[in-house]
Amino acid sequence: TNNGLNWTQTSLNNVSVRSLAVSGNNIFAGTGDSGVYISTDNGTIWTQTSLNNRLVYSITANGNNIFAGTQDSGVYISTDNGASWTQTVLNNKGVISLAVSGANIFAGTDGYGTYLSTNNGTNWTQTAVNRHSVFSLASSGSILFAGVDKYPPGYGGVYISTNNGGNWDQTDFNNENISSIAVSGNKIYAGTFNDPYPSNYCIYISTNNGSSWAQCALTGKNILSLTAFGNNVIAGTQFNGVYLSTDNGNTWTQTGLYNQSVASFARTGNYVFA
Repeated sequence: TNNGLNWTQTSLNNVSVRSLAVSGNNIFAGTGDSGVYISTDNGTIWTQTSLNNRLVYSITANGNNIFAGTQDSGVYISTDNGASWTQTVLNNKGVISLAVSGANIFAGTDGYGTYLSTNNGTNWTQTAVNRHSVFSLASSGSILFAGVDKYPPGYGGVYISTNNGGNWDQTDFNNENISSIAVSGNKIYAGTFNDPYPSNYCIYISTNNGSSWAQCALTGKNILSLTAFGNNVIAGTQFNGVYLSTDNGNTWTQTGLYNQSVASFARTGNYVFA
C-alpha cells in the first residue's frame, strides 16, 4: 500500500499467478493451472471462478466485461464478475496479452500476432502484425503499443498503431524481446528479457510516443512486468523480485519483495498487487 516499497502476501499464496486485472471493486487473478480467482475485498479472500482449469496468461476488463486469455483455448469472456465464462470465437490460439482501447479489445497471441474485436469478443479480426508473438500490449489515448518477440530476427521490438491496428510501424527500438509495456502520461516504458542470459537487458523509456528510446538505470535484469503512475515505475523481474523508481526510471531501489519472479501487476486506489 506504499507504492511497492513493502509487500504483504495475500491468502492466494499457493498458485502461480500469471496475470492480474481490476474491475471496480473486483480483483481478478489468472493462474498457471487453476484458472481465474476473484477477490472483492482487496485480496483478503479469494474465490476460484468457474473458469478453473486453464492456464490464464492475460486478463483485462472493459466495463462489466472481463476477458481472459488462455494458453491454447483463446479468449474467454465473463459478464457477471466471473460467475460464468463463455469462450469466444478466438478459441484456438495462445493469448498472452490483452489491452482495451475505447471500445476495442486487442489480443496478442503466441505466434499469430494481434487480433482486434470491436464488439466485446463476438468477432475477432487479425491485424497487420500477424506473424509474431506479442508479449505485451498497452494503449495511450488513440495510440496502441505492441511488444513483439524478436524472432524471426529483425522483427522484434515495439510496434505502434494509430488506427486501431490497421497499420503498424516498427519503432527504432527493435531486435529485442519486449516483455512488458507501461504508460504514464507522456512516458512509455518497455521492459526487455532474454532467458537465460539477461546481462544486457533492462528498461527503456520514450517521451515522444516511441520515436526514440533511452535506457533506464535498471540493467542486467530480465523484466517480466511493469506498471507506472505519476513519477513512479514498478518493475517485476525474473528471480530478483520488484524494483521501484520514484523519478521516472533514473534511479531504482529493490523493494521488500525479492527472490521472486513477478509476472504481473495491477493497481486499484492505494493498493498495488503483484
